[in-house]
Amino acid sequence: MRRNWVLFFFVAAGSALSWLPDSMWPNLDLPGWSELILIAVFSAFGTILSGGLWFRFLISSVTGTIVGLWGGSLIWPPVDPEGAAFLPLAIIVAASLTAAVSLIVGLAARRLSVTNRSARCFIWIAFGLCLLIGPTLVVLTPPLVARRIARNDRLVASRFASLKSAAERAAVENGGPDKICDGAALERNYSGPLLSGSDWKYIRGNYVREDGYMLGIWCHQQGGYTIDVAPYRGKADGTKGFCADESGHVGCGMKLGQYPVVCAPCG
Repeated sequence: MRRNWVLFFFVAAGSALSWLPDSMWPNLDLPGWSELILIAVFSAFGTILSGGLWFRFLISSVTGTIVGLWGGSLIWPPVDPEGAAFLPLAIIVAASLTAAVSLIVGLAARRLSVTNRSARCFIWIAFGLCLLIGPTLVVLTPPLVARRIARNDRLVASRFASLKSAAERAAVENGGPDKICDGAALERNYSGPLLSGSDWKYIRGNYVREDGYMLGIWCHQQGGYTIDVAPYRGKADGTKGFCADESGHVGCGMKLGQYPVVCAPCG
C-alpha cells in the first residue's frame, strides 16, 4: 500500500513538473500535446505498477496539472493582462484534457500485468527518468531561448539588408519607388535568407512571419515605400527592429498614426 502512495505522489509530481517549461516566458514553444504525452506515460506506468488502480492516477494527474499550471503562473507570472485573465480557463481546459488522456491510458493499461522483477525494475527506472524531463527543460530553456533569439537576430539583419536592396533595385527597374508593389521585381532582386512563395504573395501591404520576426513593405500613393521589420513577440523572439524608406533613411520601427508611414529614429 505504501508503494502505491509513492506512485500516486510521483504521478502527481510528474504531471505538475511537465507543465513548468510551458509556463516559463519566453519558452521553447513546445507543442501543446507534449505535456499530455508525458502525463499519459506517467499514468500508464502508475497503473501497471499498482496492478490496475487507474482511477486514482487519473485524480493524481489532474491534481498535478492544476498545481503545476497554477504554481508555474506564480513563479513566472503572465506577461500580459489578457493572458492572466484567461489563466483559470486555460487550467480548466488543461485539466480536462489531462483527465481524458489519463482515462484512456488507464483503461488500456489496467489490463497489463507485469510480475517479472527485472521488468518492474526497468519500468521504475524509466519512470524516474521521465520525472526528470520537466526540471531538465526548465534548466535548459534560458540558454536555448537565448540561442534562438541570437539566430533570429542574425537572420533578420540579413533579410532586412537584402529586402532594402531589393526594393531599391526594383524601384530603378520599374521607374520609381511607387512601383515596387507591382509584379515580381522585389522577389527577383532579393538574395537574402529564404522567404516562401506565400511570403512574397502577402508581404506587400501586410506582415509575414519568418524566424520569429514580422516583415512587411508598404507602397504610398504619393510615391515611395516603407519597409518594417520587428520581433513577432517582442523580446521572446528577437531584440532588433528595422525600418527603411525610399529616401534611404534607416530607423528602428515605423511611426504609428502617420500617413504616409515613416520610420522612427533609433534610440
